[in-house]
Amino acid sequence: MEEFVGQSLTMRYRASDRDVFYGGGVVNGARGITLMGDLCERMMTRLYKNAGKCTKVESIRLYTPIHAGDYLEDICRVIEHKADQVKIQCRLFKVCAIPENPQYPSSIDMFEEPVLVTEGTFVYQKR
Repeated sequence: MEEFVGQSLTMRYRASDRDVFYGGGVVNGARGITLMGDLCERMMTRLYKNAGKCTKVESIRLYTPIHAGDYLEDICRVIEHKADQVKIQCRLFKVCAIPENPQYPSSIDMFEEPVLVTEGTFVYQKR
């Protein structure tokens, strides 16, 4: 039953002004968790041909705030597989951001090392 272990998916997303929840352009942390859930459902669709359902959230950790204009990369990986259930680890990284005082309106800062924003572990059940 180890056939799914190690499979991974990646999704990129740009946080926009529509995602802002707090003053100063800060995005609600739940937005990152929602993106993780979307990617987990895509993983379940790839594995089982249906979105499955989340039966357990083992852990969620929020490390760094997300701001409008940040470019995010969400990576999920199957870490355990039992019968019709999989445990999926997700990690959301900030890969680039808008600088505080941009020289040009289209300026952006690319990070040499992505910054970990949120990580979580979810258990999904096949439907």
